[in-house]
Amino acid sequence: MQTLRPWYRAAFIAFMFLWGVIAVSVVWPLLGIFLGRRAGYFHAHIQRHWCLMTCRILGIRMEILGTPSKEARLWIANHISWLDIIAMGSRLPLTFIAKEEVADWPVMGYLARRIGTLFVRRGDVEQTASIAEQMAWQLRQGKRLMLFPEGTTTTGERVLRFHAKLLQPAQLANVPVQAIALEYQGEARSVAPFIGEDDFLPHLLSIFKLERIDLRIHYCQPLPAGLHRDVLAQTTRKQVVAALFPKTENDPLKVGNFEV
Repeated sequence: MQTLRPWYRAAFIAFMFLWGVIAVSVVWPLLGIFLGRRAGYFHAHIQRHWCLMTCRILGIRMEILGTPSKEARLWIANHISWLDIIAMGSRLPLTFIAKEEVADWPVMGYLARRIGTLFVRRGDVEQTASIAEQMAWQLRQGKRLMLFPEGTTTTGERVLRFHAKLLQPAQLANVPVQAIALEYQGEARSVAPFIGEDDFLPHLLSIFKLERIDLRIHYCQPLPAGLHRDVLAQTTRKQVVAALFPKTENDPLKVGNFEV
């Protein structure tokens, strides 16, 4: 898709959001009524197609390094922006685990709730344990989950500690894990990050002004099933750091402390 002017992008994105709301509010329930469990296949197809078209409208161009594992059921990545979710959602059907604040975002929050995103309330041990149980159950059913274990977004200039508790489901379900390093490049490096008290709509408008959004996705070496959650947290974080900062891996100002 050729580069679109900002107002064209805004119009197309408004249409996509409207279609998304109609899809999850009307189309999905109808598919469930008529197709039962078989509706899941079409739900996943609609979700991925929506993400793919939204990526094209926003001008997201992905450079893929490494190979996504067919066996891995939990994908783990550093987190920079809400764009991460759309980009990764365009690759394969995924169930996302997100911080609870995402549920309150305009439109995107509604879509996230309707497609089955699991929301984690930071600092709530009991609720986190409940989400972990749901994650483990879905992993045992063969579903692929996407987790951002930093628990928040960053500018992409460093990788925060990976919370081991969020990796407990992979240990419980005994499934392989694959780390993914996300890196925005060019002009998008400074515009894409969605952090702190940023508001969704103003950030979306700034995204419209970009000619293109270059995103490098690096699939790291998958880890086998059966590893302890602490080992998973430490190892996947080191993999992401090594992929993002191959020449400054030991610089504490860049990558922080490896200890989890």
